Amino acid sequence: MTISRSYQSIVLLFVSRLSAAALFTPSLALSTSVTHHCNSIRSSSQLRLFGSSRFRKKDKQLDHQMESAADVATQKMAQLDLSLIKKFAHKNGDALFGYIEECQVDDPNNKGSFGRFLDAGTGSHSLRWMASILHREHLLANTGNGALSSPNISMDSFTAITADENMRRRVFNEAKELGIADKGDVIIGNWKEGVGKDGTVEFGASDTSDGSKLLLEGQQFDTILADYLVGAIDGFSPYFQDLIFNRLVPHLAPGGRLYVIGLQPIPDSVNSPANIMCKIRRVRDACILLANHRCYREYPLDWIERHLRKSGLNVVQSRTYPIRYDHATMVRQINVGRSKLKLFPTKGMAAEMGKVLDDLEKESLEVTRKQADGRITLGYDYVVVAERPVDSD
Repeated sequence: MTISRSYQSIVLLFVSRLSAAALFTPSLALSTSVTHHCNSIRSSSQLRLFGSSRFRKKDKQLDHQMESAADVATQKMAQLDLSLIKKFAHKNGDALFGYIEECQVDDPNNKGSFGRFLDAGTGSHSLRWMASILHREHLLANTGNGALSSPNISMDSFTAITADENMRRRVFNEAKELGIADKGDVIIGNWKEGVGKDGTVEFGASDTSDGSKLLLEGQQFDTILADYLVGAIDGFSPYFQDLIFNRLVPHLAPGGRLYVIGLQPIPDSVNSPANIMCKIRRVRDACILLANHRCYREYPLDWIERHLRKSGLNVVQSRTYPIRYDHATMVRQINVGRSKLKLFPTKGMAAEMGKVLDDLEKESLEVTRKQADGRITLGYDYVVVAERPVDSD
């Protein structure tokens, strides 16, 4: 029987692709099945269709090249230090991001994938979590958490935005160290650009000095994360908080989700031992202002939900997480104040404020020592899940 050269090529391509699938499929059962099928084809009389051993030689060369590529990828993975992200592979590793993963798995529109992902206000913590998603299969295979493992969830690519150049460099360097720099981009930019006084986003009419396009103009993402973004805005774009969701919505694909993480504002005072944290917050912020810097300004959960709805999103659900402060946590906030003393108008003022901070550290130690577990409870973090309607423009 005479077989055309084009038909021979099609059969060869089919066998080669089956070999590639056998090398790269994650399932052992599927890998065994595909390999067996390939071997069956090679050993059958159909193999004589190729007419020459040179086809078998090329097929073996292709297999060898693919095996070599897989070996290189394995070696690169082994060289990475993933100790900073392995906690995310445990269900209890991070409560807030764990909740986001659960919500994404349960979302019928996304089926366990974050797809194209935008971190609208990036930092080291959110970047490490993204790295744990991109390396999730490897982490699950090597952490041995069993029933306490995080879901095997995925992400196609990421884009991370920051308004601070130092943060951009830090996040980019960490992305390289975690082996995900080739999976996305770390960009410096300010969401305030291009938003009109009436709150409309003026795409195509940039107010930037060089006439360039607005930040991420024309791009959409399946998932957007605003990780303490609203609270940080006051440090970069004061009085823009009420418009941030209007600016982000055009970048969210219909049916996509926006996850907002925030901190319920710490009150001025409470009638409990937790009042020590209220005092620390007031003095810390005073130090920031006396150093001529701007404080972060957190917004309450109901404010966030209200403005998400105003921007055209549906609020799907939300959850709160009470905050437990130990002495070390309070000292970190006190040290924020201490770091500003060198920028005070006078040395005398700095010296007196230093004494106030020292007294707060002593008082916080006394308060926590009186608690059964050494911690006080005050306020909460929250996660809000919002979704863009599938039929929205």
